[in-house]
Amino acid sequence: MECTRRQVSYATWRLGVFRQLLGPSLARPSRRYLSSSQTASNEAPSDAGRPPSERLPQSPLVEAHQSSPIKHRKQTPNLKDKSELNKNPWAVALASPVRMCSVTGARIPRDLLGEWGLVRKPNTENSYLLPVDLIKDSLQKRQEQESAEPEKTPYLDPAAMATDTPLTAKAIRKDKPGQELLLRMLNSLHLLKGLAKPLSKNAGKRPAISRLLPFRWKHPLGPITSRVEKQLLWRPDMVEYVLQQRRTDVVKKLEKARRRYTRLDIPGGVWSVLDIQESTTAALVDALERLGPFDRMASGAVYLLVPSSNGEPWPETVFNSSTQSEVPVFDLTTLLAVSDLTKLRETEAPHFHNVALFFRPDDRVGVETMLALWKLQRFMAEIPT
Repeated sequence: MECTRRQVSYATWRLGVFRQLLGPSLARPSRRYLSSSQTASNEAPSDAGRPPSERLPQSPLVEAHQSSPIKHRKQTPNLKDKSELNKNPWAVALASPVRMCSVTGARIPRDLLGEWGLVRKPNTENSYLLPVDLIKDSLQKRQEQESAEPEKTPYLDPAAMATDTPLTAKAIRKDKPGQELLLRMLNSLHLLKGLAKPLSKNAGKRPAISRLLPFRWKHPLGPITSRVEKQLLWRPDMVEYVLQQRRTDVVKKLEKARRRYTRLDIPGGVWSVLDIQESTTAALVDALERLGPFDRMASGAVYLLVPSSNGEPWPETVFNSSTQSEVPVFDLTTLLAVSDLTKLRETEAPHFHNVALFFRPDDRVGVETMLALWKLQRFMAEIPT
């Protein structure tokens, strides 16, 4: 099986090799010379006009595709299925891009991580590392106030590193406008407690907290000079601060969802009142069963606004016979502070004056509300009772 004549094309030689390997029943390959279109006398007339590459044995998959009556066409995505997943908070969170935790190195979906940035301490040159995703409303408000006085803040950080009192918005100058100085961290109470002691140390030339900062933030790649790096601080009450900000964020999202969907009497709507006669798990399961099935019920959750009557905590999930699946349960009486519940009930809307509600997200606002409650519940689950 060696090509001995140079004037024979490679395709013709390869066809001969195939025929030798496939058995003696196949005819010997014909030879076509480069100088002319002369072919051997033993070549079949039907193959004379076909190039040798088309006469090679074809894959069974190719033959099956050619014999199929369905023509090849571009596959169009199922827009209905996509819209259904966009309204499912768990699908949205898991479909977010995978990112790395800057502390543990774990790689998980972005929506399950928290975003942290630097915040300047008022009337000082020191800066804190705080969860800026939980205080973005305060950041935006403070940024608008500072933009109204540009002569006092000539270099305004687009990432808006600011909070309300006791911290003020004083941005760090950056050489690259629009570059966000954000790092991601797991939503874990144990992680914050473990970081408290080592990151509170300020011994040496640089504080221990500077080790968390990526190299792209530091000089000469980033805007953080060695002077700014030496003035970084870790809040001693970080756990309590993050818990408070998470609760505030949940209250804002609940109020936003309540303003978006004001009606409670729509069958299969976003808000559904659960008729619970007594504050027990069995009564909650019965109320879900009486509610009956409706569209996308499996992506909803139960909001409880009264404590359990038997003194035991509410379960995190209950079984819903209508969907044959577990339904998340969020006990707002334990997740939120008394002042937070009072704020929710101050409005004339009847939503948070009920005993229990079934909430089914219908847009991005509802999805973010569910995920904020889930993150708060996971965070508080690590608090020892």
